[in-house]
Amino acid sequence: MSEDVEMKDQATPSHSVSSVLPSTLHHLKKIASIIETSSYSKEVRQIARALRLTFALRRKLMTTVLSSFLDYVLAPASEPHTRLSSYLPNPKEGDPEMEVDTASSAIQTPAAKHLLPELEIYCYLLVLLFLIDQKRYDAAKACSLASIVRLKSLNRRTVDVIASRLYVYYSYSYELTGDLAEI
Repeated sequence: MSEDVEMKDQATPSHSVSSVLPSTLHHLKKIASIIETSSYSKEVRQIARALRLTFALRRKLMTTVLSSFLDYVLAPASEPHTRLSSYLPNPKEGDPEMEVDTASSAIQTPAAKHLLPELEIYCYLLVLLFLIDQKRYDAAKACSLASIVRLKSLNRRTVDVIASRLYVYYSYSYELTGDLAEI
């Protein structure tokens, strides 16, 4: 009555960098859409929620994820994109996984959008968090200084929540380099 069925071995899914990349990048894109909609509706509480979600993803940030996210949010030839990309370390030239990741992220990049100041300041915050976590304190200090200079030219209440976190990491980056008295 019962018949034995031979089970074929299925390949186990590999949990490499490429499997982490889409989920982290997807979460960052969701956070960017939360910031964008809350900016248009002037809802500061949602921006605070987006920052809480960001800090949950902080340890998963990698160079490829950040460069893909910067390509997604910022126009590739824009001044903020080139400035923020200069702080990120270059991926290894011989790593084929890195090439595949950047090629697949280029397909997902939408046309150039109107850049919101909230998203630009959020990108500064992400790069600053990444640099501090990677123990690249001098680059973090330069990035935080550039972000504060850009922040001083803005006067929007919806940026204030992100600005408060940016000021914290601005002073923290100066503290890590031993230059806290310069502020």
